[in-house]
Amino acid sequence: MAPHGEMSWTEGMIPAINPEVVAGIVSRISDLALIISENGTIRNAQANPNFNLLPDLQTWLGRPIQDFLTVESVPKFETRLAQFKDHTADVQPVQVNHVANGEIPEFPVQYSFHRTGVENSILMLGNDLTSTAEMQQQLVAAHIALENDYETQREHDLRFRVLLESSETSTAFISVKTGKLEACNSAAETLFGKPRDTLIGGAFALEFEVQGRGDLVDQLVAAASEQVRTSIIVKSVKTGQDLTLKPTLYRGADGPMLLCKMSIDDEEGASSGQLQAQLVDLYHRGSDSIVFLDGTGLILSANDAFLNFTDVTHPQNLKGRSMVEFFSRGSIDLNVMIENARRTGSMRLYATKVLSEHGGERAVEISTTQLKAGKASVFAMIVRDSRRVETVRTPMQQITEVDMRSVIELIGGHSLKDIVAQSTDVIEKMCIETAVEMTSNNRVAAAEMLGLSRQSLYVKLRKYDLVNKS
Repeated sequence: MAPHGEMSWTEGMIPAINPEVVAGIVSRISDLALIISENGTIRNAQANPNFNLLPDLQTWLGRPIQDFLTVESVPKFETRLAQFKDHTADVQPVQVNHVANGEIPEFPVQYSFHRTGVENSILMLGNDLTSTAEMQQQLVAAHIALENDYETQREHDLRFRVLLESSETSTAFISVKTGKLEACNSAAETLFGKPRDTLIGGAFALEFEVQGRGDLVDQLVAAASEQVRTSIIVKSVKTGQDLTLKPTLYRGADGPMLLCKMSIDDEEGASSGQLQAQLVDLYHRGSDSIVFLDGTGLILSANDAFLNFTDVTHPQNLKGRSMVEFFSRGSIDLNVMIENARRTGSMRLYATKVLSEHGGERAVEISTTQLKAGKASVFAMIVRDSRRVETVRTPMQQITEVDMRSVIELIGGHSLKDIVAQSTDVIEKMCIETAVEMTSNNRVAAAEMLGLSRQSLYVKLRKYDLVNKS
């Protein structure tokens, strides 16, 4: 019989098989068929042509099958062969691994044993288990990976709980979607005076007497979203104590979440902490409009007073917008205030008009201060109502002694009309110098502030010999 030839059951491929067992053998034939003696010597071998791991079967003939099995497979094979020779009923197939040989890797096969009707001749029919073994290996690898993920998750969860419980700061996790408290530590239980089982799942806002506009969770989200992070002062319903809430916004598996650190607003605390709490309280409750800008004039945050002043409905509607949109003179007002604050640190009492969200116009006075926020600069503007429509002038400092003396010397030698005309020139010169200085010698912006055309401003600059003055 040719090991690699086509199987022919009518031409004696496997010798001396009685006709009554041929049908059973044929029905169970698989990838590899071996005829062995009772001591395991291979007498003949045949492989299915479609068998992917087809070994060189000629080298198998006349050698014990144990030579082609892995070390752990030999005992299993010999035990099952002994059971078959002892005529044990229902001998189960045996799964063994054939050793690698040349380019053929190690491969598993499941053999069943069959009698041939010929003495000292046993038929072994084998099914290739390579695909099954690969699948089992993949399942085992996936199971190991899953167990490792579970172990990592358990470790992270344990670390989180230990860290949370070891913190002396009262900490709570709140769902932005539902407003409910999802988790807290022991310090929060003590602060609220309630057990954790009662707190978890309840509405967070119900624990406080909230002052100000909007829902507490909305206020916390707004405070956490601001670049200059702020805190919120509230009063505990249970204890009546003033509490400072410092929120941090993050995205959880079920949507946005808030990590809220809570502390008692202790009057005996450090003065710096008191000052910070008072400033935060002033920001939220003060009557003056307060707005923070970045170096380009984009709004970072604004208090409720500014929202009311400009008819803006929600703090989120301001985020990312330029303050230019709210000035009647647009970028001219913004550039004058920011450049002066950047140069000198602050600018007091700049008069202009602020536009509301619906187009209304109101006269205001604005004080601008430059603040440090790391390496960047933040500009704080305090906006106050004003009935004045002219630009606030710097008092008598702008009028020089020479100008005043020239006016005083006119008294007694000129009529009142001439004195007023000369005084008007002095004041006009003072106004032009002030506008040029406030705009950092930006002639276009200065002309806009004075209500003059560019050509008229240049005429007056030449009149007062201010053309070359920077």
